[in-house]
Amino acid sequence: MKNHVEILVYGSLNMDFVAFLNKLPKIGETLSAKDFMMVPGGKAANQAVAASRLGIKVGMVGKVGDDYLGEELINNINQEGVVTETIKKDVGSSTGIAMIGVDQNGDNMIITNKGANESLTISDIDEAEESLIHSKAVILQLEMEQVVAEHIIRKAKQHDKYIILNLAPIVPIDPQVLSMVNLLIVNETEAFELTGMDINTIESTIEAAKILNNRGIESVVITLGASGALLSTSSTAQHFQPPRVDVVDSTAAGDCFVAAVSAFWVRNGNLYDAVEHAVKIAALSVTKKGAQSSLPTIQEYENFMQGR
Repeated sequence: MKNHVEILVYGSLNMDFVAFLNKLPKIGETLSAKDFMMVPGGKAANQAVAASRLGIKVGMVGKVGDDYLGEELINNINQEGVVTETIKKDVGSSTGIAMIGVDQNGDNMIITNKGANESLTISDIDEAEESLIHSKAVILQLEMEQVVAEHIIRKAKQHDKYIILNLAPIVPIDPQVLSMVNLLIVNETEAFELTGMDINTIESTIEAAKILNNRGIESVVITLGASGALLSTSSTAQHFQPPRVDVVDSTAAGDCFVAAVSAFWVRNGNLYDAVEHAVKIAALSVTKKGAQSSLPTIQEYENFMQGR
């Protein structure tokens, strides 16, 4: 790779088909959408674009289908400044898609088809090793085969990289591999699935995070939607409250948060500062429609903070 990157993101690229509704449908119900958008998405691609917009040099390792949607997705993130040399086209697969319904409160429901994302292999990861060697941090999620995700974590650990795992969707990863992660980011539902703890108070959130710290994970963030996020390490726990905003669409807020934590950690090495920024940036992202279309630039974030 000609361009060395600061963050290397592994994972999914999807095209999102987003319908805006008065309410989310019940089983068997047909609703007419008020508005419709076809926008680039996929958790990894969202995170790569979000970090790039925050002024970080980002590369991405992933797969799309050899089709129109795949071409569109690569062109799009390339225009966003993401280095795409390690994104491959898989001839035998269609590009991943997500069908998203968003109600008038900004709540959403999502159906995905992994498509080419599922064909990412260990050899694809090994072929992108040079990019990994020159990066500072890696981000991955679990919209890929579990064995591939575990290989990424082991390889990143071998090269002493800062590993940020957004364990979404929840997959029962090898506990030894999970303990190699420097920063685990999960939401309330994912934290419950990992720990069995109901997340309904800050105290219960701290308790769940400490369970995960005790499994050898250096730092844990549990995101709490409108209530912000909690960062827990072996020695401390701190809750970060977001600013109040008018919610339009929360589709990529979690991805925006992951990217912002990663970007600010790469910039200054202070995780507490990074989470504080990320909570505010994610809040700003829910004020706009769409996944990647809602991700703020560093300039938009600075203007947002000056206006408060």
